[in-house]
Amino acid sequence: MFRTTGALVAAALGASIALTPTPASAGIAWQCYGTQVKRCAAVWWDNNTTDIRARAKITDVAGGGSYQVKVTNVKLVRPNGTGGWVTVRSAKDYDGWHDTEDLAGTTTFDPCDFPQREYSVVATFSWRGASSGEKTWHPSDGLITHCE
Repeated sequence: MFRTTGALVAAALGASIALTPTPASAGIAWQCYGTQVKRCAAVWWDNNTTDIRARAKITDVAGGGSYQVKVTNVKLVRPNGTGGWVTVRSAKDYDGWHDTEDLAGTTTFDPCDFPQREYSVVATFSWRGASSGEKTWHPSDGLITHCE
């Protein structure tokens, strides 16, 4: 029987990736952490529509421990102007445990309709297996949009 060994909340708390729209493409720059269980988050940009969404994935890395994984509570967030964050889009994604990888994402949002230009990702990552541990990860990269 498995026991829960970790829950991780990831928040992309900076903004240093600048994506410029190009025809017929989508941009995604995963920010990842972990060796046996890789946790990744990204703000996904669709250059065809200028829409963005939050994406998160967790993977049980081959050659490491044998873990079941899940990612839940994915949020696309923006700064509120006073040091906190406002949720723009969210997805609970309670589809359960997966043997190798789980991927989740929010619905799309057009950031060009609003003056806010900085967006980040928050998600909950969980894994369970034979060993235990818990870590908190805050990747340094987010997204600054460039709307014309």
